Amino acid sequence: MPATEPGTAEPAPSRHPLVERILAGGAPDPIRLSAARGALPIPAHDRIYLQIRLLQDPLQDVARAAGESLAAVDEETLLPLLGDPDCDPLILDHFARAGSLTGASLAMVVAHPAIPDTTLDALAAEADTETLSLIVTNEVRIINRPRLLDLLRANPRLSPDNRRRLLELERDFVGKEPLDLRSAPPAETAPLPAPEAEAPAEEPPLPEEGEEAAVPLMTPEEEAAYEESLRRTPAFQKIMKMNVAERVQLAMKGNAEERAILIRDTAKMVAMQVLKSPKLSDNEIAGFANMRNVSEDILRSIAKRRDWTKNYSVAHALVRNPKTPAGVSVQFLPRLGTRDLRIIAGDKNIPEMVRRQARNLFLVRTQPPKKKAKKGH
Repeated sequence: MPATEPGTAEPAPSRHPLVERILAGGAPDPIRLSAARGALPIPAHDRIYLQIRLLQDPLQDVARAAGESLAAVDEETLLPLLGDPDCDPLILDHFARAGSLTGASLAMVVAHPAIPDTTLDALAAEADTETLSLIVTNEVRIINRPRLLDLLRANPRLSPDNRRRLLELERDFVGKEPLDLRSAPPAETAPLPAPEAEAPAEEPPLPEEGEEAAVPLMTPEEEAAYEESLRRTPAFQKIMKMNVAERVQLAMKGNAEERAILIRDTAKMVAMQVLKSPKLSDNEIAGFANMRNVSEDILRSIAKRRDWTKNYSVAHALVRNPKTPAGVSVQFLPRLGTRDLRIIAGDKNIPEMVRRQARNLFLVRTQPPKKKAKKGH
């Protein structure tokens, strides 16, 4: 596979010294073969980057070993790598074109800010309906790149609904003056009241001494009831009559009730604009992090903001949300209290990788230290 240049030039990241030495040329065949098989003791990101480069090695055994090893990379290794904001564009390009990704892994690659334009162009021209749907949600990329819009429309696998969305984007944005998305001055707005929840069957345990307490999370039933109550509001009816451009503006200037509706918008750029509102409160961010019906991009964007995730309730909600990509969730596990780790380890709605990591952390914290054996005299 030919190497693809990223859409924008970025400073070359620092590599492990072994990677630099091998790529500089002159490394013995056995060393390159070990690298191609993934046998060198280097970080996963460097190992996979090096294997992709070795697909072009002049020695056929090295190139073949690199291809076989890359094809065998499991999802547990791949998800944290693809979810890293600093993931190398070459890695994104390779796995996007390989055609083996599905579900969360595929969505993570297509939505990654560093994915090269040429990679998206290639996918838009030849990909299946599922991949095309993911590309269409990357509206900002499409608006800034008319060629991508043309390639998507030329693909016969594009669904009628996505064709309609592209027509709407072209009508409202392509070739038009850029929207004025500057921060609106804060207005006096009443906070959105939380829905009344039924009394739980038992009181949740109190946090252990020295542990932070998280805001109680909505159950799926409570969240569904809350969303239904929003649908009955005048604000919802008003929003339903707006086009995408008007909803983007409202995401910045609206009140808490309108933001709670727009964060669920099917147009990705509308929902993402909510996160740029200067009026957002910490409670709103924690509420968004708990929502099971927002896009994964919203959850990833929240996770990238350290000023938000330093709030214990936000970090806790991201981990407890089954919609949060596993590679995002695991980075917050060390922040959580022992009691919350125990709950997460037993929650079957959460991905197995996250539960296993939570269980390991819980055991590390709760198991008594092993006593050193006394030496015999």
